[in-house]
Order: sequence, then C-alpha cells, then structure tokens
Amino acid sequence: MVQNREHLQENPVGIKKKKRRSISRQQVSINFLMSFATALFNILVVLLVYRVTKYSTVSKLMFILGNGVVLLFLLIFDLLVFLSIRTRRPRILIACLIVLTFLVPSTEYAWTLVSRVNNSIEQIVETESEESVSASFIIYTESVGSPIIQIDDLSGKKVGVLSGTHMAEVAQRRLENEGITATIVSYTNSIEEFTALINGEIDAAVLPPTYATTIGEDKNLKTFVDKTKSILNFSDTVTTSAQEGSNKDLTKDPFTVLLTGENEGLADTIILMSVNPVSMKITMTSIARDSYVPITCNGYGKSKINAAHYTSEGCMVDTVENLTGVHIDYTVEFNFASVIQIVDAVGGVDVDITESFDAQSWDIESDSLVVYHIEAGDNQHLNGQLALGYARERHAFVDGDFARQRHQQEIISKVIAKIMALKDPNMAVSVLEAAGENVKTNISVEQLLNFVTYIMAKSQRYYDSSNLSGVLNIQPSRIFGYDSSVWNEGLQMDLYTYEIYKGSVIAEANNIERNTNLNSPYSIPDSVNWDATQDYPVPPVSKDYVYEYKDRS
Repeated sequence: MVQNREHLQENPVGIKKKKRRSISRQQVSINFLMSFATALFNILVVLLVYRVTKYSTVSKLMFILGNGVVLLFLLIFDLLVFLSIRTRRPRILIACLIVLTFLVPSTEYAWTLVSRVNNSIEQIVETESEESVSASFIIYTESVGSPIIQIDDLSGKKVGVLSGTHMAEVAQRRLENEGITATIVSYTNSIEEFTALINGEIDAAVLPPTYATTIGEDKNLKTFVDKTKSILNFSDTVTTSAQEGSNKDLTKDPFTVLLTGENEGLADTIILMSVNPVSMKITMTSIARDSYVPITCNGYGKSKINAAHYTSEGCMVDTVENLTGVHIDYTVEFNFASVIQIVDAVGGVDVDITESFDAQSWDIESDSLVVYHIEAGDNQHLNGQLALGYARERHAFVDGDFARQRHQQEIISKVIAKIMALKDPNMAVSVLEAAGENVKTNISVEQLLNFVTYIMAKSQRYYDSSNLSGVLNIQPSRIFGYDSSVWNEGLQMDLYTYEIYKGSVIAEANNIERNTNLNSPYSIPDSVNWDATQDYPVPPVSKDYVYEYKDRS
C-alpha cells in the first residue's frame, strides 16, 4: 500500500511518461549538414535571382512569374527541411536530400550560364578595355648607311610613326623598354610615312604587320614594298576608351550605327547603318576602304578613309560624319576573330557564290593569314573561316571592291537572320561569348536589352515563324565613286585613290534621313513597272555613275 501510494503521488493520474529520445551524434551531424546545404542553396538561389534582375526588361511578366514560382518553391522546400529536422522523420529527410542532389548542380549550372552571359555583355559594352596592338619595325633594304639588322641598331636613328595612334604608343614604349634612344618622326598617314622610309628621311617605319598587303595593293608601290623587311614584329596592350553613345530609346527612336571591321589598326569594313524600330527597316551603306576623303583628325588633309581608324575610333566617327553629314549615334567595332567565331556559333551560313577563288582568311590560334579554296555554287555552306575569306575577297569578282562590300553585307544579314531564329540557349550563349571577346560597342546594357526584347516580341508576332529574316527590312547600298590617282612628290609617281561621287553621298544621306526622320515626307514615284510573275527589283539608292566634275588632282 505504501509503495502504491508513493507511485500514485509520483504519477497521480496514472499516465505513463514517454521516454524522450536522445539525439545521436550522427543525427546531429546530418542535421547540421542538411541545414548548411539548405542555407547555401537559399543563398545561391537569391543571388541568382538578383543577378538576372538586369534582364527583367526582356519579359517583365515572365520575370515576375518565374521569381514567384522560384521563391514559393524555396519556401516549401525550407519548410520540409525544417520538419525533417524537427520531427526526425527519415523519409522527409531522404526526400529533401534527393531534391538537393538535383537542385544544387542545376543551380550551379544556371549560375555559370548567367555568369557567362553577364561577362560577355559587360565585355561588349565596357567603356574602357585593354586592347592588343600589333606592330612592326620596317626597314628599306636599299637604304645607304650602316645596316640595320635588329632593333638595337635603331639607337641614334630616326623612326617614323603614325601620329596619335596606338601603334606609335606601343612602339615608343618598346624602344624605351629596350633602352634605345631614337628620334621619333610623326606622319599623318601610312603612305607619307612609307614614302619617307623609301627616300631615306627616316631609318625605320612603324607599320602594321600586314603592311605588305595593304600598301602593296597599289601596283606602283609593290616594287618598293618588295624591298622592305621587318626587323621586329611585336604586340603590346593599350587602354582604350569608347565614346559615349546617344541617350535614345531604341524601341521608339530611330538611330544610326557606324559598323567597322578592324584589321591590324585599319578599317577593313566600313558600314553606316540606320535603324528604324517603328518600320523595322535597316539601311546599310558601305563605304569603300580606299575612299579618298578629308580626315578630320589630320587637319582635314585627304587620305584613304581606313587610315582614320589608325588614329582612333573617334577620328573615324568624325570623318564619316563630315563626309556624309549624318550624325552617328553609336559605334560597333569587330575584328576578324569575331566573324569566324560568331559564324561558327550560329552553325555557319549558306550563300550563292558566282566564282571559284582562293580566299585569304585568318587562323585565330596562330594569329596569321591562311588560304582556303572556295568553289562556286548555289547555297554553299560556309563556316567561320570560309565566311571571312568570302567577305574579304575582291580580285576574283568583276566588280572588285563592290563585290566585297556586297558580300560583307550579305554575311551580316545571314548572321542576323540566324541569331533571330536561335532557340538553343547554349548556342545563344556561344554567340554572346564570341561577340564578348571581339566586339565592342557604346550602346548601353539597358539599351541593348530593351532593343533585343523589342525584336523578340516582333519575331513572336511574325506570320512566318520559319523565316524570321523577314521581320527586318534590310536595305543594302553603297557610296559609288571612280578610280583616280594622286601625285606623290616624294616617289615622283601617281598613287591609286578612289574618289567618291558627291551625288552618291547626297543620295545615301537622304535615304538615311528618310529612314531616321519619322516626320520626313514620303516620296511617291511617278510610275512603277512591275511583273506579278517576277520578284520586284528594289531600285538602287544611288547610281553607280554620276555626271559631275571628277577631281583628278
């Protein structure tokens, strides 16, 4: 009785106490690891959402819905993890572990993908960047005086450079690093510098490694080029700053873009584009690289227009604006590598080739010229290197440099069409990475994303989803001119130039004005001849021959 009474006092209602389960060390470790992994997963997801915030303009609705779904899932998952730890139920814990096993690699992949996209876009639009500049110290083998065999022999000599160029900057830095004291003589263009080298006014000239090809294109200079050689080819880096672009809404306001393809400092491709986002019309006006025009940064002295790029991007912009009277809002600059890599990234392009020829292209790994044979034929598939060779060739075609301009515009149009039809995210990222390494623009990230979003929206509403190239009305054209020559006093000979027709420049400028001025009057032709059984040939913007005074000076 006494024992029972004591028992009742301890447990007056007669309820059995549940034994409290002790937590093992192993369970504590598992709970800790689970909590740590979940916290890490939460941080990764939140940071990922934050990193893609800049792309919300692509589709605000999709961005809000996507973020809502992600955050709701994250909340549910966190509750399940909490319950698994609180209740110590192995099934919930195992389920959470399985989910984490799949989610962590997926989040890591998404993080990597977003990082690649961010890095590429930042490279494209960065206002200040490091640029590699290649140059050569060139000598004339028939010069009198002590022979110059290596760079050390330039001590006490005269070295010519192109005034205000990055080549001049890296050449002077190289001489200083080698401890060589030389007299620097500045020139406004490469022909003037080359002439001084031949006449013995300087002992060496700093020119691009491809000088033999560019200067040697003039048959009268080819003999002199063959008697020169490089004593040193080298590369160095310089810091470049892009001009600030216009502050426009690219989804509403028409804008202009100067597109330049750079090769060893020279502008191999010069295309003035105008874009009307309302009518979706793009005009592309090619300017021959040999066009003999006033160079604004050289006191408006006349020279080949591609030489303006030697000095700076700003000099090229000012020179084209002075030539055409068209204000340039933005610039896009690319190099050979970008053509190869972007064309490869979209899977190549198909073009009709009228002539077979040996094409000069570029090998990225060896950073040197390579030659490929391209066969004539319809719908020929070209990879990046072949596309570059096709876009650079002029000698195999009857219309020479005009064929090259036409092919450059064709490759650009084909690539744009391919990019608009992209559905594979990995391919899109590959295109961005190829552009990021080799394309520079002063269009801001926000402007670029808004414009891409706008084009995507237009594409989704287009009636023919299998042929999105029709979304944009691309009008190719060019500024015409005529072969001429200019007397070189130093060499006592005529050198080739390409004089452009003023009437052609005016016609192209008026066409750009019609495309960019939303209030410009629309000109209606008096009559139109059209056959319903044939494609309507779009009349050219300007004529290939203009009756005007030809400057033969």
